[in-house]
Amino acid sequence: MKAHFFIDPGVNGGIAITLGGLDNLLAMNLDGIGSLMDIMADYECYDRHMVIEDVPSYVGRNIPSHAAFKLGKSCGLVEGMARGMKIPCKLIPPKVWQKGLPGLRGLTGVARKRVLKEHAQRLFPKARATLRTSDAILLANYFFSNP
Repeated sequence: MKAHFFIDPGVNGGIAITLGGLDNLLAMNLDGIGSLMDIMADYECYDRHMVIEDVPSYVGRNIPSHAAFKLGKSCGLVEGMARGMKIPCKLIPPKVWQKGLPGLRGLTGVARKRVLKEHAQRLFPKARATLRTSDAILLANYFFSNP
């Protein structure tokens, strides 16, 4: 059976895990590369695949350069870990997976995250979406809805 791991690599990021498809979705906080490695080890018996939110190289005025650097570093660590473990890895930019979600235009920061959380809760009420896990949940939804 395939296990897909959907990663929001931000400092306050999250992970969504599907076993076989969206009917079996679990979401949790991601607390650094160590916690991700522990989670991945729990699923060694599955055919593992990883989908990572591909963070933009330039984020503009809303995010300072030091924060953008940390975000890029975190994304690189996650991708490197997956590739080092020989886990197939796909990167999807936020602009791609967020396309078509209503109510996001003009929003930034926490206001934008709240709208994303509302979408995740509406689509997957059993997953108990939080501000930390909603991006990963919606990334999973995008991946399975756009083969």
